[in-house]
Amino acid sequence: MPRFIFSSRTLFLLLLCLALAGCDNAEDETEQTDFDATPTEEQLAKFEANTTLTSDFGTPKADGTFNASLRTIFKGGFQDDAGNGYAFELGREGTAFSAVGSILEETDLGALPPTGFAAMSGPYEIHEAGKSDGVSREYGDVQSTRGRITLRADFTFGTLHGTDEVLTIDGTFSDKMVTGSAFFNKRAAALKGQVGASSAVGVFHGADDATAFVGGFLVER
Repeated sequence: MPRFIFSSRTLFLLLLCLALAGCDNAEDETEQTDFDATPTEEQLAKFEANTTLTSDFGTPKADGTFNASLRTIFKGGFQDDAGNGYAFELGREGTAFSAVGSILEETDLGALPPTGFAAMSGPYEIHEAGKSDGVSREYGDVQSTRGRITLRADFTFGTLHGTDEVLTIDGTFSDKMVTGSAFFNKRAAALKGQVGASSAVGVFHGADDATAFVGGFLVER
């Protein structure tokens, strides 16, 4: 019967190979951390169960991003020739999502008339990210909605209102600074902005159990 004699070095290498071979099956059980890859149904369920969604107002930096803790996945905004406008950002780290927005610091729409009202129209945009909806939005994808809205500024009573099928603006103002609420497909959002005699600009943010979202508008007479 043959005998096998191993040196201490050979025995060490053999034991190391056996240990590595025993680890092969464990690799299949690790959770996916590459969020750019398509997750399995089981992984997607874990991602969505651990998802956190937040939103807030902030102050944009010169590069258009915000001092947020999450990595920027989408940013943008709008600015007219006079420098009036807004900026926004969506962020993500793993299963955490954030939405931040602000009107631009240089925005100045001029003095308000003491009485009267004005109808103002213009484009709006809304961007959201978070969980999948099972139809058109995959987990973590940015989904954008754009449209046009007409708002009525009542300078006598200090209100700014308007709606279309997607977005509703319900704001009040004093000394031209707008606060209040927006509703994106009936999902509540916080609103800030500014109104002048012939134009208004606003930004809003919100989060529910599905996505974090942020949007803005600039309307004119």
